[in-house]
Amino acid sequence: MTSLTLHLAAAAPAAPPLWRILTQVGYFGALALAGGPFLAVAFLLPAAARGGAADRALRALAPYIAAFTAVAAYAQYAGRIARSKLGVSFAESLSPANFGAYLDLPREKGAWISAAAMATVQLGLFALAVVLLVVVWRLRGRVAAPVAGAGFAVVMLAASAPSLTTAVVGMDAAANRVLKLAHILACVVWLGGLFVLAAAGLRARRSGADGAGAFERMWVRFSAWAMGAVIAVGVSGLWLTWVHVGSFAQFVTTPYGRYLLIKLVLVAGMVAAGVYNVRVLIPAIRRARLAGDEDTVVRLVLHHFPKVVAAEAVAGIGVLLVVPFLSGSARKQADGAAAGPFDWETFGIGALLVVLLIAACTAAVRLGADRPAAAAGAPAA
Repeated sequence: MTSLTLHLAAAAPAAPPLWRILTQVGYFGALALAGGPFLAVAFLLPAAARGGAADRALRALAPYIAAFTAVAAYAQYAGRIARSKLGVSFAESLSPANFGAYLDLPREKGAWISAAAMATVQLGLFALAVVLLVVVWRLRGRVAAPVAGAGFAVVMLAASAPSLTTAVVGMDAAANRVLKLAHILACVVWLGGLFVLAAAGLRARRSGADGAGAFERMWVRFSAWAMGAVIAVGVSGLWLTWVHVGSFAQFVTTPYGRYLLIKLVLVAGMVAAGVYNVRVLIPAIRRARLAGDEDTVVRLVLHHFPKVVAAEAVAGIGVLLVVPFLSGSARKQADGAAAGPFDWETFGIGALLVVLLIAACTAAVRLGADRPAAAAGAPAA
């Protein structure tokens, strides 16, 4: 065995145990799934469609998502206990008898609250989200929207809780905190919207023109949310990649780099599907609407669009499955130098990138919006 082989074997981290993979995937899946119905009911569903087929399809998902969220949140809390200094196994951490000892653990250096206390606060937020999901499921009409809006805020706060445990000192630490949090929140919004709209759209395929009109508006509205999420994921993802990967070679020579490369390919596929939706499907629906072709509108909105979004959601599930394996850093695994600190030059580059991404997304939307108008004004063949 060569020294290079020995070096690579030493650098490769041990695979996480199955319980850790499942709890981490379940945790991020619960955040996305819980946020999805709240986002759709509060901000995407047209007011005129409340109580209609699209509304019923969305709210029908709520009890299943509530059950999954409750199980995943409890398992994640047990996983935090198993990873703590208590030294208990995951099976033992599932017992509430260990909760008191976990809460008695002292807070870490630089933290204003202990990780155990914050994890317990987060568990309480998950419980509140579960209750609000059940309330949204039972409510009908306009009163569901403000409850869903409150639920969306609760989920965003639950996703932010771990990032708020320690105090921030210095520009570099603040940049890491803000960009990591932006990455997580954007992924929760993007994946949650995809999962829920895809499932609800597939459920409502037989709803006809009533459901088609509501879902058409929801697809358009979610495209704006998704583009905002793409911008946040793009900027924060580039920063995090630079922090953890020192060269292009590390994408293939380190375990972290290879898993990150898989994640980037999946995200690129999701972005491509989103571009297809904005540039091709939505303009096609508008053209059919202008032409009075209701059958084509129903076919595109309730049959073709949900299939594309479902494929996008499958790629999102792949991203969640990769996340547990992204531990450590490609720089460390390759014995490379650490990334430089965040400074004003880096901030300027990031700000320029944000402007360029916003301009590109705005141009894509405007070009897509101009297509129906151009088609409507074109002479008949």
